[in-house]
Amino acid sequence: MSQVLLETKGLKKYFKVGKKNLHAVDDVNIKINLGSTLGIVGESGCGKTTLGRVILRLHEPTGGDVIFEGQSVTKMSKKELKKFHTSAQIIFQDPFSSLNPRMSVEEIIAEPMIVNKIHKTRKEIMKRTAELMDIVGISERLATAYPHELDGGRRQRIGIARALSVDPKFIVCDEPVSALDVSIQAQVLNLLMDLQRDLDLTYMFITHDLSVVKHISNEIAVMYLGQCVERAPSRELFANPRHPYTKALLSAIPIPDLSMRSRKIEIIKGELASPIDPKPGCRFAARCPYVGDACHEPQELSELSPNHFVACIKPL
Repeated sequence: MSQVLLETKGLKKYFKVGKKNLHAVDDVNIKINLGSTLGIVGESGCGKTTLGRVILRLHEPTGGDVIFEGQSVTKMSKKELKKFHTSAQIIFQDPFSSLNPRMSVEEIIAEPMIVNKIHKTRKEIMKRTAELMDIVGISERLATAYPHELDGGRRQRIGIARALSVDPKFIVCDEPVSALDVSIQAQVLNLLMDLQRDLDLTYMFITHDLSVVKHISNEIAVMYLGQCVERAPSRELFANPRHPYTKALLSAIPIPDLSMRSRKIEIIKGELASPIDPKPGCRFAARCPYVGDACHEPQELSELSPNHFVACIKPL
């Protein structure tokens, strides 16, 4: 049986908008097994990035809990949280804005080791920095280079090396390839998969690109306006989507095959519901072609088949 490394229980994050609340993350329950990858997908603004940051407590949660290795992250003291952040790291979406422009490549990678006192001497830190550069595929000659002198692929490799510098068990990958060219995307994805295999890492991979998430994930969770509407193993989700929103997302994936020109594309119509103090019920109801009266009641994830959960009163 797989060991659960991280779990969220009713996790919520609301942002104040005047006197009202924007429900960025609302009652999300996920589990991530040790050594696996959970993909988080959905449209821009659905709460994917906020979820990752709340899990790491870069944003303080409004409610719910995060359990990491059996310990509550939300109840950790500052000292415990600092230790947690050596076990749980993040790779940011923009490889340029996430790097300090005044620091060289080796200084950026070494900084977390210095701050967390990972090694005793500077010689050990520089040795480990050189090892990390080699692991992620950055040439030794670039050790004294600055971020503005490098391309996007190399910058993202620096971000990966920085995350690895404290020997984490869990990494939130926040759209790590979305800002890169397609050929570089493939290289970085393969690097992440190799690192997972070699270092026994656990990922939460956030993306809006469904072809990317299929390639790297063991399990996928689909988010819509702050809520998880479907969760299933990767192959099962692509073969048998049960939520109307998931089906529409999958049908929008471009297929480079002329024989598929006549395939039906599920077009999502209607207006997005407001995430500010939303009404009870399914948040996709206003755009769903199968909507009924029961859809305006609160929806919960239900297990329709082994490990396949759907929050829909009338699943497909």
